Amino acid sequence: MYIKQLYYEGIEEGAFPYNLPFIKDINNLLFTKPITFITGENGVGKSTFLEAIAELLGLNLEGGSKNNHFSTRETHSDLTKSCRLIRYAYYAKDYYFYRAESFYNLTTDLDDLGVSSDLFDRSLHSFSRGQSIKALVQERFFGQGIYLFDEPETGLSLQSQLELMLMINDLVKADSQFIICTHSPIQLVFQEANILEMTDEGAKNISLEESQIIKQWEMVFNRKNHFFHQLFNS
Repeated sequence: MYIKQLYYEGIEEGAFPYNLPFIKDINNLLFTKPITFITGENGVGKSTFLEAIAELLGLNLEGGSKNNHFSTRETHSDLTKSCRLIRYAYYAKDYYFYRAESFYNLTTDLDDLGVSSDLFDRSLHSFSRGQSIKALVQERFFGQGIYLFDEPETGLSLQSQLELMLMINDLVKADSQFIICTHSPIQLVFQEANILEMTDEGAKNISLEESQIIKQWEMVFNRKNHFFHQLFNS
C-alpha cells in the first residue's frame, strides 16, 4: 500500500470542481486495500477525483507514466491546488495512469517515442483496442506500483475483462496498488477490494451488495421483460 488518502485542505465553494458532491466527504475516504473501485453515475466526479491523484503523483493527465508529456487539450480541474496525498510508509517503484477517453492519444505517443517497438515489437495501433490495453498492462506494468485506471473496461469483452482482472491480481501479489473508476459490475466482484460509491449526495465506502451498479444490472436481468416494457411505454 502506497497511497492512503487524497486529503482536501481547501475552503473553496461554489465553482467546479468544489461543487462536486464528493468534496464534503473526501477526507473520510481512505484507501485501506490494494484495490479500490470508484463507482457512480456520470458527472458525480469520479474522473476528477482520480485525475487529482494522478496530477499529484506527477503523471501525465491524458495517460501514461512520468515519462509521457503530451497534451492535446487542457481540461483538468484545479482540485490539486487544495489537496495533498497522504501516503503509507512505503514508496512505489512504478506509476501509471490509464484513462479510456484518451488512450488513442497515449498509444500514439508510445508509438512516436519508440516504446511500442521496444515492448511489443510492433505499433500499439496495430492491435485492436482490447488487445492493446491488455498488452500494455502485461508488458509495461512492472509491479510494486501505483496504477490508476479510468474505465479500463471500455472496449473490452467479458472474456478480456476477466483476463485483465487476472493481470491485476498478479500485480497486487507483486505489491501493487490500484485505484479504478469503473461502470463494470464484473470488476466489482473482485475479492478483497474496497468499493467507493459517489452519488449526488456525496461519497462513501459500500459493500458489493449495496452498489447501485449491481442492483441495476440485477434489475435488468432478473426482471428484463417488465423492465423494458416500462422503459419503452412510460
